[in-house]
Amino acid sequence: MMEADLHDDRSSQALDFKEGSLQIQADAAGDVTDVRFAGGVTNRPTSVATAITMESTGNCANMKPNKQVTDIEAKTYFSYRPGVFENAVELCKQEVLKPDLDGQVRGAWLLTEIDHWDIDHERVVLITDNSLLVIKYDFVTLKLNTKYKRIMLHLLDTVQIGDITYPEKSVMPSRCHGGVRALWNKGYEPSFGQRWNPWCTDIPWITFTHHPLLYNAKEQETITFNVNDFFESLVQAINTCFKRKSPGQLVRVHQGNIIIYSYASVTSLVFNQSHLGFARDRNGISY
Repeated sequence: MMEADLHDDRSSQALDFKEGSLQIQADAAGDVTDVRFAGGVTNRPTSVATAITMESTGNCANMKPNKQVTDIEAKTYFSYRPGVFENAVELCKQEVLKPDLDGQVRGAWLLTEIDHWDIDHERVVLITDNSLLVIKYDFVTLKLNTKYKRIMLHLLDTVQIGDITYPEKSVMPSRCHGGVRALWNKGYEPSFGQRWNPWCTDIPWITFTHHPLLYNAKEQETITFNVNDFFESLVQAINTCFKRKSPGQLVRVHQGNIIIYSYASVTSLVFNQSHLGFARDRNGISY
């Protein structure tokens, strides 16, 4: 039986945001939302035609410098096999999508989710009319995991884009890349117990970065693995959803560092350096 984590906006302590931000406001009259960024302005064309008026913001989740995934390495990812991702998306639509709740699928990506314990996971991500679906799909057995996340778009209050960083006292090595975080915490942090429980499922945000396959020279223009394309599509979807579901409400689109609260995690270092969160052929052993 499939189980969904349906996330709402429960929270506890105040969270302080700094640096530039923009706001999305949906008005009750249903006019096109006007989005303006408060911060430095640079010229970066958007790859998705949006329904909002957005000034160029320089918003971009950077890729890790000097990282390359060779063709041989790329072929070790089961998700890279022809037709596998497309079939996964179709199965997700059949088993996870609820048209009366989610609406229609507007886009599909294969991204890296970074959980609150700084561990990377390969995820199929769907944006629908009303929700964000984050699905664990087993690319080895070609089956869905029994749990997935459904985050309703009209509950989101902040979307962040920027560099993935650690707190000042952390001894974790720098990730040297960017990402995107969607929050529904209404400006509050989870409790100490939530943050330090590795099995906690109600952390009020979710963090993504590029899939490793984007670092293959042949795939650097492929939007499927690109978290920047996901970000632009998410902002567009939120704008459209808010005009229908939450007229008059505000969503902040915030440019700045995305903090992973990890200080000295040997577990995440070993897990991520070994790419254990991705389905790969490891010298004849597949997991």
